Amino acid sequence: MRRACVAVAAFLLVAGIPVLAAGKAEAVPARASMSYLEGEVTVDTKASAIGDLVALGATVKTAAQSLCEIVFNAKNLIRMSENTTLVFNPANLQSGSELKQGSLALVLKGLSAGPGGTGFVVRTQNAVAGVRGTSFFMKVEDSNTTYVCCCNGAIHLDDGAGNAARDIEASHHKAVRFTRSEGAVTVAEAPLLFHTDADMEAVAAKVGATIDWSAVDR
Repeated sequence: MRRACVAVAAFLLVAGIPVLAAGKAEAVPARASMSYLEGEVTVDTKASAIGDLVALGATVKTAAQSLCEIVFNAKNLIRMSENTTLVFNPANLQSGSELKQGSLALVLKGLSAGPGGTGFVVRTQNAVAGVRGTSFFMKVEDSNTTYVCCCNGAIHLDDGAGNAARDIEASHHKAVRFTRSEGAVTVAEAPLLFHTDADMEAVAAKVGATIDWSAVDR
């Protein structure tokens, strides 16, 4: 099955990191750490603890009834729910980070802008998301389906090959679902699922931010 990229200007190109070099994103070491966890959380198969650094390219996993939060540059935070696997590579705007399973809630307030104005890229098997200064939620529902909600801000989405492209702006949740069937990806509007205002506000509070649900965060 062909893999797509979900650019979620979401996880953080730490502010101040140079992103362009001869027209390409420059992968520069980004400082990230495990700011909170519950239950069983591993980084590259090793048990993690609060305060541990999370290296670029690391595979972070949460077990059942577990969760963790990764903070970057004090203003960017990713909350991983239970049974989630993330390959963490926010400094690479070409391949980005990869959400293999599970779900993420992200509040990004300190990103540097890269090509096309995005500051973070996340991919799944059938979607790619690119964002900047955005609060959003993403879930791999199954191997063929990805749910993405632009909670507050702007996201560019496509299937990883430039097809089924969508540019979404929202002040208060706008969700879509990418579905792969017989080699093609379709995108359709979706209802608010899996997360709430309170969930996103709690993530924002961890980085000292508030979400203004009356305006689009740009």
